[in-house]
Amino acid sequence: MNFQHNFRHLIRVISILVLGGLILLSLSRGLFFSQIVEFDQLVGLSRDVWQAFIVGARFDAKIVSIAFAPLLLIGLSVGAFSKVYQRFTRVIPSYVALIFFLLAAFSIGNYYYYVTYGSYIDVFVFGLFDDDTKAVLENAWEDYPIIRSFVASVVASALAYLGTTKLLRCARKWQWNKRHWALTTVSVVLTVLVYVVIARGSIGTLPLKRYHANVSQYKALNIITPNAFMALDWAKSDYKKQSKFEPISAEAVEDQMLKVLGQPTPVYQTPKNDYLAENKPNVVMALMEGMGMNVLIEDDASHNDLLGSLREGFEQDFVFKRFLAGTSATIDSIVMMLFHSNIPTISHSSAQKVVLPSSAVLPYKQAGYEVVFIYGGNSMWRNLANYLPRQGFDTVYDENSIKKAFPAAEKYADTWGVPDEYTFKFARKLLDEAEKPLMIYIMTVTNHSPFRAPGDYQPKPVKVSERLTTLLGPMADQAENLLQAYQYSSNALGEFVKGIKASGLGSKTIVAASGDHRVRYLSSERSDEFGLSLAVPFYMYVPDVILEHSDYRFERNRIGSHRDVFPTLYNFSLSDQSYVSLGGENLLSSNAISNMGYNASRSVNELGAYSNTQPEKLYPWKDLFSLKSDSTTAEHINANWSEEYRKLQDYYLRSQIVIGKDD
Repeated sequence: MNFQHNFRHLIRVISILVLGGLILLSLSRGLFFSQIVEFDQLVGLSRDVWQAFIVGARFDAKIVSIAFAPLLLIGLSVGAFSKVYQRFTRVIPSYVALIFFLLAAFSIGNYYYYVTYGSYIDVFVFGLFDDDTKAVLENAWEDYPIIRSFVASVVASALAYLGTTKLLRCARKWQWNKRHWALTTVSVVLTVLVYVVIARGSIGTLPLKRYHANVSQYKALNIITPNAFMALDWAKSDYKKQSKFEPISAEAVEDQMLKVLGQPTPVYQTPKNDYLAENKPNVVMALMEGMGMNVLIEDDASHNDLLGSLREGFEQDFVFKRFLAGTSATIDSIVMMLFHSNIPTISHSSAQKVVLPSSAVLPYKQAGYEVVFIYGGNSMWRNLANYLPRQGFDTVYDENSIKKAFPAAEKYADTWGVPDEYTFKFARKLLDEAEKPLMIYIMTVTNHSPFRAPGDYQPKPVKVSERLTTLLGPMADQAENLLQAYQYSSNALGEFVKGIKASGLGSKTIVAASGDHRVRYLSSERSDEFGLSLAVPFYMYVPDVILEHSDYRFERNRIGSHRDVFPTLYNFSLSDQSYVSLGGENLLSSNAISNMGYNASRSVNELGAYSNTQPEKLYPWKDLFSLKSDSTTAEHINANWSEEYRKLQDYYLRSQIVIGKDD
């Protein structure tokens, strides 16, 4: 009799708790929906909206049922012992409070993750551990309403505690008629089976999975469908896969090369150039933190100066603006550009000690250059201090080297490292002291959230536009600081370039720069900015004397991405030198180029921009030179390219890791 009563009591209590959890997650989804969708995009998508909430509820039921499964199992185990069961029920309110705190906190965190990365929680979240954890946490404290979010989660937890306490108090009065033991047994079995089905998410052969979250062509609806816990589980799975490199046959790699590159190998050759053979120029490539076109498009010399001293270079030298970063994260873009890697964790993965024969700096090593990496932060970030020397870098310098050379850098160091001006001063010092040609790869840090220009910097006028305010959404209060940090970073690069040009280095130093990714926090889903929101500029200064001895043609509407950076540099610095590239081209070639730009999420070509997950849906350019897109989509005739290119990256990296291990 005791078990019958306690079992029926337990089932009703847990059913109400599960329902409460579903309501909380559904309300969270509704708020998320209201914040991120463009309602004019929902015309004709009412079925998709319902699908997002229905499938989302299934994900929620899965998570909430798993969360309360311990209560069910323990309750069933002690249900036959009245005193033990009573003591067990006293623990329930505290357990429920913890679960509701987590449900609320993770839902809030998922929203702000979207604000930053434009996605629900994904593999980037592990940057908390892979990056400088202290800096990441400081960054989060500065950027996000941590206190308000915590208080909101505590309120949800407190209400759950009080509600559960009242529920259990009322439940003491519940009475039921006695049942036959066989009926009770059947009820227990059926309850467990139903609970397992709910936790599994389906009654079919396959449980509820990630692909079920793809409910619409409108990305925002796919974003809101899974809850934070499902997204975190998928991210964990992706993260684990990044450390595994499955072998692949040489035939499969060659077939993919032929399909994408039109040749069986990724090896190319620069033209023979007698001048470059005798006069090897220094080469500086600066990857600028957060130098996204989604903010630079608002540059105005008089009212919103985002270039500072770099304006002269943008007016006099080569600049490509229809140009994509390889990814939307720093380390991802670095390893993709330098090592053709689509695995961002490669520098601290199981392959971290494997020497890659395809490193982008090896052609410079082979040509007699000294190759160095300068990072404004700590070089143990992502294990770069150990990884880069294996891939052809002679020396890795970081904030410690910079502070030693320029003690003033210590005073203005911030969350992520030293101010960019000192990073560039250090690069200039190396160039001035060099006894052989230098290839320098720089990674800056200042234009990173929390956005702060150094305390001694006097910013030129900036103006926060209505567009920027709208795109920043809940982060709009950071807009002015963001613009000032952007200006400062551009100005630091500009001062470096101007100093090079005005010195004896001006005739023997090439300087290139690009952004590592878009400016985060700005929404990237506006249909009229589909080709703009992930774009970064590619700037390049080539001395006149080199241009006089080279064939080139500059067309500012040419399209490219990070894969084109080194092939372009090679062609103006190396003579008759072989190099490896996965289809990257010389953007200053006197011949026609393919005009393809690849980002891990989105691609662009002469016709327009498209999502790699929905390549058939093309957003055409407004005109020949515009960075803006038409809001009306068109059919895409080359829809398979981005997927085939992604496969090429995957296949090639796996083949190189096998070769590197053999060596």
